[in-house]
Amino acid sequence: MLKGTDTLLRFLAALAVGAAGGALFWSIHAPLPWVLGSMAACAVASVAGLPIQASAATRRPMAAVIGVVLGSSFGPHLLPQAGEWIIPLAALPFFLATAALLCVTYFRKVAKFDPATAYFAGMPGGIAEMVVMGAERGADERAIGLIHGARIFLVVFILPFLIQLDHAPVAASAIPPVTGDVASWSLLFWGLGCAGLGLLVGRLLRLPAWHLVGPLAVSAAVHMSGLADFRIPGWALAAAQVGLGATMGCRFVGLTLKELLRILALAAGSTAILLAVTFAWAAGIGTLAGVDPVLLTLAYSPGGLAEMSMVALSLALEPGVVVIHHLTRVILVLIGAPLGFASMGRKSGAD
Repeated sequence: MLKGTDTLLRFLAALAVGAAGGALFWSIHAPLPWVLGSMAACAVASVAGLPIQASAATRRPMAAVIGVVLGSSFGPHLLPQAGEWIIPLAALPFFLATAALLCVTYFRKVAKFDPATAYFAGMPGGIAEMVVMGAERGADERAIGLIHGARIFLVVFILPFLIQLDHAPVAASAIPPVTGDVASWSLLFWGLGCAGLGLLVGRLLRLPAWHLVGPLAVSAAVHMSGLADFRIPGWALAAAQVGLGATMGCRFVGLTLKELLRILALAAGSTAILLAVTFAWAAGIGTLAGVDPVLLTLAYSPGGLAEMSMVALSLALEPGVVVIHHLTRVILVLIGAPLGFASMGRKSGAD
């Protein structure tokens, strides 16, 4: 069988496994069922050795759909809230520095990683960026990738349940709906147009998480300008979430159960640290700024941009706030992580 055909069949198998897991989680009324169910099912199937596969490239179309949906949550209603974001955004660099310091120390002292691996495994940044930066500086890129993958897996899986225990969703009318019931030629034009143009712009401008952020930015511009007010059908969003969950679950392909448990155990320690810091800062900053601490928990959380924004949508919270904070986090880590590592190297050399 041709390699390309085999890869496609493995991806389709991953989607089927993910859809089954999503349907199971939906039937038991779990939060964010299509992402969490798909992610859990594909993680189990990966460790069991089933022939499934989902790479970063296969994630991009799903991320583009989610980006278009998140962009549709932007609108004039956000502008009056802009003043509320000043304090949380100003505090974000200090939150990131605190979280990074604690996690890097954890990976050095507890996991016994070498300095470079511990540093980039402990940074609250994206997987791809931290793997590339770490590899360029002599770190163990496989360990960094697995730790970050497991960290996002754990945060995405745990946080919705924790929030659901102590938070009743507000009225759905509090924010504009982001999905519709039916498809139409107009929707097809605007939806595909925003996704295609967004992917092109995101790639050309080398935006962080370009396959998500590009379509998000174009969709947000269309909705905020009043050019269109389209809504992606709910079934299309559910399908995209299944694909998103499948790619996260398939990160553990090739690992034995023993290896997986070790990685999850190490990642659980750093995740506990990150969540504790996140809850503390969200409560403090939320009280100071008069912003819902639950919304700030999602905005500050060490999960992925798409995943945390989806949690906000599921709770009828404002996803635009989460998007803006996570994009700021990504940019701050991309700029600050190399500078911090270089500073650490100079300090070690001086000693």
